[in-house]
Amino acid sequence: MKVITEGKKWNKTLEENFSNIDVYSKYEYYNLYEKHYDVKSESIFWEDEYLKVFWPHLIRDVSKLKRCADFSCYDLTTPYGYGGPVIHMNTSDKVKASESTRSFFEDYKEYALNNGYVSEFIRFDPFLRNWEFFEGIFHVEHVNDVVLVDLSQELDKIWNDIRRGHRRHIQNSIKEGCKVRFIENPSEEDLSDFIKLYCSTMDRNHADQKYYFSTEFIEDHFKLLNTLLTVVEHGNNTIGMTMFIYGNDSIHYHLTGTSTDTEKVYPPHLTLFETIKWAKERKFRYLSLGGGREINDNLFEFKRRFSRLTRQNHIGKLIFDEDVYSELMKLNEPIPETTNYFPKYRYGYEKIV
Repeated sequence: MKVITEGKKWNKTLEENFSNIDVYSKYEYYNLYEKHYDVKSESIFWEDEYLKVFWPHLIRDVSKLKRCADFSCYDLTTPYGYGGPVIHMNTSDKVKASESTRSFFEDYKEYALNNGYVSEFIRFDPFLRNWEFFEGIFHVEHVNDVVLVDLSQELDKIWNDIRRGHRRHIQNSIKEGCKVRFIENPSEEDLSDFIKLYCSTMDRNHADQKYYFSTEFIEDHFKLLNTLLTVVEHGNNTIGMTMFIYGNDSIHYHLTGTSTDTEKVYPPHLTLFETIKWAKERKFRYLSLGGGREINDNLFEFKRRFSRLTRQNHIGKLIFDEDVYSELMKLNEPIPETTNYFPKYRYGYEKIV
């Protein structure tokens, strides 16, 4: 087992052992959160004859929580979005595959305990389907589905799969004179406009405070990651701005803001269709639209009307040290019995990581 924290070694290990590396696995995505959220980046590389595992996570210091200063321990999490382990299985023998996976996990759990890691929360990657390797080994939970657009299809096929109402909104927006720009190196004015639109959208949606990202955090997406800003303009007004991030093969709908002054025009619909065209021209395989806040809610249905292709989205919950976990729970009482929050001792702490 190798522990990797240095950026060049992190990305080199990925590139030499795995194919089609997505943005969510790269060092730069983890470093973005390390810069802004008082966490540390770490990845674990493990291999045997049949299996290679690259397991990245963020390390949080539990002692920095209120009432937990006396605890010298840590917990692990995936950054906002998707992630979890990158897996390469070199056998079709299910018994050998299972044995290797369990052998890895035994080593990983021993490492976690030796380093004072109490628990880990994993946002698995719907593209990688990486939860499938660990069902039955630790708690894996289906939370919702995500919508993908298969960009290998002809554009006419993609257009015809978009529901009629969405197509009409796209056509009306074009007819009313909406224009779309794509920006990869935004100016200060572009970033300021995005943040204003994004924050006003969060206000309308009564979003949790943790989703109000800092200006520097937004800026660093463009400095550290492959990031696209799609801008919709109507006359002299900017009415929609959306950030997409991308890796080698896939592009992901990330953060968005829209104006309320959009009578007869539909910036979200036009944004997604024009970005489909942009991504298709650049040979991306998939556009991920994400899912909803809950299973089959209005946000999911909006996205579902762009494509019939969906994948399941899962999370993982790991407790390495049951005794310490229980002690931490006692310090944060009362915790609602019905909450699905994990780890429960962090319930009520509004942080994106």
